[in-house]
This record gives sequence, C-alpha cells and structure tokens, in this order.
Amino acid sequence: MRIGFDISVLRIAQAGVLEYTRALLAELLHTGAQHEWTLLDLLPLNPGRPMQADSQLFNAPNTRVVRVPALQRGYLSMLPGARTGVAHSLAEHVDHALDRLWALAASGAVGLQLRAALGRANVFHCSDQFQYVPPRGAAVLTIHDLTTLSHPEFHVSDNTSLHSAKDRFAATRATHLIADSHSTKRDIERHLQVPSERITVVHAAAGSQFRPYTPTEIQATLHGYGLQHDGYILMVGTLEPRKNHTALINAYARLRATLAAEGIDAPPLAIAGAHGWKYEDILAAPGRAGVEQHVRWLGKVPAEHLPVLMAGAQVFAYPSLYEGFGLPVLEALACGAPVVAANNSSLPEVLGDAGLYCDALDTESIAQALGTLLRDGALRAQLRQAGPARAAQFSWERTARETLAVYALAAAAHKTRAK
Repeated sequence: MRIGFDISVLRIAQAGVLEYTRALLAELLHTGAQHEWTLLDLLPLNPGRPMQADSQLFNAPNTRVVRVPALQRGYLSMLPGARTGVAHSLAEHVDHALDRLWALAASGAVGLQLRAALGRANVFHCSDQFQYVPPRGAAVLTIHDLTTLSHPEFHVSDNTSLHSAKDRFAATRATHLIADSHSTKRDIERHLQVPSERITVVHAAAGSQFRPYTPTEIQATLHGYGLQHDGYILMVGTLEPRKNHTALINAYARLRATLAAEGIDAPPLAIAGAHGWKYEDILAAPGRAGVEQHVRWLGKVPAEHLPVLMAGAQVFAYPSLYEGFGLPVLEALACGAPVVAANNSSLPEVLGDAGLYCDALDTESIAQALGTLLRDGALRAQLRQAGPARAAQFSWERTARETLAVYALAAAAHKTRAK
C-alpha cells in the first residue's frame, strides 16, 4: 500500500495524543516497512513550532517526508517607497482589499501541493488537527475521545471548535474510524451516528521505558523531586477539570485525617502535569482542604522521568471523570505501581482486575480505595506483580498490526465504492 500519515500534529500535540502518535508511527514504519510511506508536514498549521519527535524516526525505509509550506505573501505597504505618508495609507487599503484573494490563493496553493503529495496514496491517516481525503484513496481517523460532546463543561471554546470540525469529518467524510477503546466506539456510535462497521477498536500500549525499576536505579531522580521510593501517592495528568484533581485532593485531605486518627502519617500527594485549562480551582484546592503543605506540584516533567515517578510510587491514583483510553493507567501498571482508578468510561478495559476501582464522583470512595492500598502492604505487593502482567497484554507492535489492517480495510472499501 501507499500510505500517508499526518505528522503536522507532532508540532502541537501534548500528553497522550503526542505519545500515541509518536509510538504508533515508529512501530508502523517498522512493522509496515514493505509499504510506501508519505509523512505529511503541513507547515502553515503550526508556524515556528518545533517537531516533537526524533528526526531519526523519519529515516525509515520506503519513507519520505513532504513538507508543505505556506504561500508567502507580499505587502505593498512594506515596500520602501510606500512606508510613510499618503502612499503608505493607499498601500494599506490595497493590502486589505487583497486579503481575501490572498487567502484563496494560499488555500489553492496548499491544495495543489496536497494533491501532488498524496495523489497516489491508497490511504491517509488523518490527525486531530488535520483531516484530508486523498484524491484516489481512503481517509482513516483515530478518535481518542468525544468529551467535547459528552462533557462540554470540561472544555474551553477553542477545544470545542477544533474538535467539532474533526467530528464532522469523522461522521461524514472519513472512510473508517479507529477508536482507542470499546467505550469510545460506543460514544462514536451514539454521538456521531456512525455505524459500527465503520469503526474498529485498536487499543494503545505502554512504551518499553515503562517497566519496574529498583530503588537504586531511581533514587537520584526521585531525590531531585524531594520524593522517596514507596513514599508518595502519584497522580499524572494535565491540569484540567476532566482529570478530577480537585476531588482527589479533597479525598486525600479526608484520608489524611482518617489515618492520623489511626496514628498513621499519610505520604505526600505528588501531582505531575502541565497547566491545561480551567485549572485555577485545582491549584487552589490544597489550600481550601488544608493540605497545601502535603501536596507537591511537579509540573510538566520530562518524559524520561515519568516511568521513574510511576515505579517509585506507593500508590498511583487516577480518578478521572472520563477517559478515551487512559494511557497513564497502563503505563503505571507496566511500572508495577499499585493503581486506584475510576470505574467509568474506558478505564476498566485498561485496568482489568490488576488494580482497585473508585467512584470518581464520590470523594469518600476515592479516599477509601487509597486507604485500602496504603494500609495493606500485601495487597500492594500483589498488585505490583499483577500490573506488568496486565500491561503486557497491550503492545505497540499489536497496535501497529491492527492499524495496518484498518488501512487495508479502508482502502478496499474505497476501491469498492469507486467502481
């Protein structure tokens, strides 16, 4: 097959979408080395942003990178003889009058370049940011979640606008959709009215760097964060309402009080994640709950530190209100961290019976699940064994194979329709 894949998104993606795109592409280029690959980098989408991937990734066999530049506009008002006075004023009026023509010209130029790059493609794997149907091929799109439709209160208007365009494309133009989970597939069927046969579930996986580490291996890194092995509760997630940080912090405050009454000093709560949106209430939560001295804000940590932080945690907490897949839970399992996760959306598909569940809407439920693990060392040891075994059921090699099968299915469907 001749396959196109959007890498433009690698200049702007964050968190799970970034990890998914990088890891999937690396494995696709390895597992599918017999295919012809066109990696499309649409430069006008993210001007000036660096590529968040090792350049060696794009040097795979049968692979070419096509960078589509923007049409460079010239402004009359910037010419040497038209920078001041009446000439400048007149030139500005002409520039303004030409705005629409320039926009049409730029769009047309990009369209011609896209047709040249993907004119022979059998299938193009679109991204959250860029959707396109190749002239003679099929379009595949991965849907990570539909929270802008199922939970619009979690989002800001920019998110909603970006995803609404993607959702319309998914419903009306994409040949085939990939869902991260059965939960997400059900959401697609319900919210976008896409028939089941146009959706295939392909689970993600944890990278090989997510594995158990000995205390000696991770001591120096943990020391840099002021943490000790097996001496903290960890939460990983962008600071945004959906991740439910505030409920976790309130549950932690309740748990601290309960354990103190039993003569037990609760470990600190460490929270790793970049600022997303609507995060002001999250940052204020420890102070309101009276635990600000016991909550450690780690911020956005380097990718290489995440496995270390997970492996060293006494408990990994993930009481999210909704997940399309919940990659951090799988990564924590792979590291051998005892996990407490919410019992909603896709999380049971990932966690299985390798951790404890809580009701994300019930602060007491979260506190009880955390307390159970903190009190029971034998249970934690059991889950440290169960986690890596559960995570091993998912692999990027399997994800790539199943994704390639979707490409073949979509290409065949397009060919049938074209007859």
